[in-house]
Amino acid sequence: MAAEQNTVGDVFSAGAEEFHRWSPGLWDRVGAATAALAAPVVGESVLDACCGAGASALPAARAVGPAGRVDAVDLAEGLLAIGERRAREEGLENIRFHAHDVTSWPAPGDGYDVVQCALGVFFFPDMDRDTAALTRKLRPGGRFVVTVWEKGALSGWQSALRGAVETERALPRPPQMDQLARIDTTDALAAWLTGLGGSAPQVARRRFEVPLSPETAWVLAVGSGTRRMLDGLSPEAVERVRAEFTARLTADGVTDLDARVVMGTARFTA
Repeated sequence: MAAEQNTVGDVFSAGAEEFHRWSPGLWDRVGAATAALAAPVVGESVLDACCGAGASALPAARAVGPAGRVDAVDLAEGLLAIGERRAREEGLENIRFHAHDVTSWPAPGDGYDVVQCALGVFFFPDMDRDTAALTRKLRPGGRFVVTVWEKGALSGWQSALRGAVETERALPRPPQMDQLARIDTTDALAAWLTGLGGSAPQVARRRFEVPLSPETAWVLAVGSGTRRMLDGLSPEAVERVRAEFTARLTADGVTDLDARVVMGTARFTA
């Protein structure tokens, strides 16, 4: 488990600055929606799992105030450094960023009031087992909140990228796509939360208008998990992929990211 997750952490660290260029237009908006669904209040404790550069952790820290606490945990040290910088710039002293496997992160005392995870659970080696480990970090009656991509989201951008890379190498289907496919609708996400032991799940859909240009599309490609597709390619091959990617986006008329998410929350009593 650790070896696989460290690989994911290394990929996101390598593209940390490109990732952060997308914070205002995408990640922070998804993070704010996730934290709004979690609805932390003054004095509560929050665990932000797979926190990245703080997109959902920072709004949670603002909400809980000085009397509360937020532990933001991720394996991508490059993203954690950005999150720490952002927290310092805001003067937030109630949030700490930690490089750690979040599934083995020790919960304080009786547990957290809220555990939230935006766009992260499908990267776990075993999504059911590892998410169940997160819910056990809640106090009795605590709230678990999860956000995932909706079925079909990002399809134009993603199809163009995969097609471009496949002109240089064969690409296996990544396991996170199969895990995401199990929970990428409101009904499926609600059923999954119930199966994990959650009560009265509430789910919602959100769509974000996100204009896309060939330049910003490439920044996202090298600043997210898809960066792994390029591992091992020569610089010349990467440039050929970029040119082919741009050509495919243009030919297909892809000018919007189609950023749609499904969010869910449930309470856990044990």
